[in-house]
Amino acid sequence: MKMTKHAHQKQRRRGITNFDLKVIECYGRREKALGGATKIVVGRKERQEIIGDLKYTIQLLDKAHGTIVENNGRALTTYK
Repeated sequence: MKMTKHAHQKQRRRGITNFDLKVIECYGRREKALGGATKIVVGRKERQEIIGDLKYTIQLLDKAHGTIVENNGRALTTYK
């Protein structure tokens, strides 16, 4: 998302990281704002959803191991 100079200044002053903005953009709830704009909000419900997704991802990553043998973008075989 492109940022205006004003938004970038507010981001810095408020200590909001680029990672925070990506999370908000990805998981946030969209609401109508003044002037036809859209407000993207991460509240309690959205945070719980993010945490649940991350816990599930960690469980999958904990089990994810193995090898793919490929040639020209085609998997020839896989094994652990």
